[in-house]
Amino acid sequence: MKLAFISDIHANLPALKNVLKDIQQHQPDDIYCLGDLVNFAGWDNEVIELIRKHGITCLQGNHDEGIALNKSYFSFSYNSEEQRKFGIDSIGFVNNRITSENRNFLQNLPFMLQMQFRFPFHTINIAMVHGSTISNNDYVHQDTSKAVLLEMMDSVNADILLMGHTHIPYHKTLYCEENNKKIYKHAINAGSVGKPKHGDNQSCYTLLEINHNTDLSSPDTVKVTFHFVKYDIQRTISHIKEIGLSDAYNTFLSGT
Repeated sequence: MKLAFISDIHANLPALKNVLKDIQQHQPDDIYCLGDLVNFAGWDNEVIELIRKHGITCLQGNHDEGIALNKSYFSFSYNSEEQRKFGIDSIGFVNNRITSENRNFLQNLPFMLQMQFRFPFHTINIAMVHGSTISNNDYVHQDTSKAVLLEMMDSVNADILLMGHTHIPYHKTLYCEENNKKIYKHAINAGSVGKPKHGDNQSCYTLLEINHNTDLSSPDTVKVTFHFVKYDIQRTISHIKEIGLSDAYNTFLSGT
């Protein structure tokens, strides 16, 4: 099985279109979105409708939840007062523009998705969340301790845990013992499509490959690759200006 994971699109339609085009070249068996479809770049309805058109199964991110509940404010990250004001203005813009059908779509997104791959002599359990297994607003960074990661994974019986929210991709292989067996579990952050924070302004998505030869006793049989995709950043910057939001993120988006 080859599975593609996208996350944190944040209404950036040009980025999403290019990522989906790139994903199709790899012919995955399925695509999953780990949340935060909306709020930032102004194409909220268009992003939701494209996701639905492609039949992509989604989780509810913290921004999706806030807009679903028509909140005028909810917690989000920012690095300056200008970015904080941008975030509040963006929430107002989305709440005024999103269709009732698309808000209803966000309301019904699940917090977590789980799947199990059963092979002749073993099983592999996968869990997907936006933030953590407890909250869609928790930041699980790459430097999160092994003990905390394993505790989260044990709480949902996961061998592989996929996350978003931090906008920074990573893959951590975690050695542990389970039922008197030495195994390796995997914590993966899929990165961000529409608002990357990994030091490169290209979009990021993740491919995960497992098959009947995948064995948790070896760290190398779970194949994880990060893919970085260019898109028309200037179009996104121009669109943000056109809808009346500030230029607080121009430098962030352009990487200058």
